[in-house]
Amino acid sequence: MRSFLPLIRSEWRLLLFGFMMMFCSSFGQTFFIGLFGGDIRAELGLGHGDFGAIYSGATLASAALLLWSGALIDRLDLRHYACLVAAGLSAGCLLLAASTGPLLLFFAFFALRHLGQGLMGLAGPTAMVRYLPEQRGKANALSGMGFSFAEALLPTLAIALLAGLGWRQSWVFWGVLLLLTAPALSLLLLRGHRDRHRDYLQTLQAGDDAQAGPRQKQWTRAEVLRDARFYLFLPALLAQPVLFTGFIFHQVPLVEAKQWSLSAWAALFVFYALVNIACKLLAGLLVDRFGAVRLVPVVSLPLGLGLLALASSDQFAAAWVFMGLMAVSVGTYSTLSSPFYSELYGTLHLGSIKSLTSAAMVFGTAIAPILMGAMIDRGVSMDAMAVGGLGYTLLASALALAAVRRPAPPA
Repeated sequence: MRSFLPLIRSEWRLLLFGFMMMFCSSFGQTFFIGLFGGDIRAELGLGHGDFGAIYSGATLASAALLLWSGALIDRLDLRHYACLVAAGLSAGCLLLAASTGPLLLFFAFFALRHLGQGLMGLAGPTAMVRYLPEQRGKANALSGMGFSFAEALLPTLAIALLAGLGWRQSWVFWGVLLLLTAPALSLLLLRGHRDRHRDYLQTLQAGDDAQAGPRQKQWTRAEVLRDARFYLFLPALLAQPVLFTGFIFHQVPLVEAKQWSLSAWAALFVFYALVNIACKLLAGLLVDRFGAVRLVPVVSLPLGLGLLALASSDQFAAAWVFMGLMAVSVGTYSTLSSPFYSELYGTLHLGSIKSLTSAAMVFGTAIAPILMGAMIDRGVSMDAMAVGGLGYTLLASALALAAVRRPAPPA
């Protein structure tokens, strides 16, 4: 931890901005929305498959729009970008609270997914690798702890509010809180950002990009699409968000199938977050020392082992193992994903490039809930789906290893 202190002392404002963006993105993340799934389905009369279809449809629409909107972070002032996204996400919370049928529910999920998981989740990591290139691993780890704190705190708070206020009033509370805090804090923490961004552009124009040596090639999105390595790495980069989303979105039927207590399950998120934070910090050190690209082939393997444990036992100890190993993969992935793209492709068009990969990720996270929901309705067990997830992680890791060994195309 001592090696993080100089960075914290010198860049605490920017790090805290990234922390806040990652924390607030949780309102559009599956682990949070999924906690309200049972109450929303019951009140609106939706089955598992119907609810998953609405959620997945909204997520797919979010992925399509993200191909355009994700590049906004390359063009807009970061302060304006953060305020607009926070205001929109707040509106999404209020729209969900007002939903009375499938159509409004679709638009509410679309707003939460696009503005939370998509655009707000893009802001923190992009700022870290763009403006703190020499310590991008540690910076991304520290800012990413905002998401870990949210995973630790929000499930318990959400269940408490759900019991006391109901799901509609809970979402009103979160929407108003977000609107009153996030824009003001963004403006405060990004004071002097114009000068920082000007210095960043001057550094690139001078051809001395500190993050990968002199004159690193700044890839465009079109060039990335022609790079075979991108497609070999992609399954490993998608494994964690897709499998995490599928199982956490359907966490209520998972808990019911295993005959576990939902309250005990929710309490596991504190353990999950602690492991996640430790792995974020460790991954930050490893990224700065060895590079993010070399770590990609192993990032999904702990999650695969966790799925194996989940499929092997109905004892609550399996839940501890699953959540702990999932936290290892999630923490490592969240730290290395943005440094990975900046190592391979530079930072000038990072928003545009990450919008492409984020769209693929969002597309995958859209398919997982509807596919798993349909399988649950047809009687497929959660254990069988866990075994399938294990097979995917092994294949994805093998493809990523092949990509690491593949030479880069000529500049």
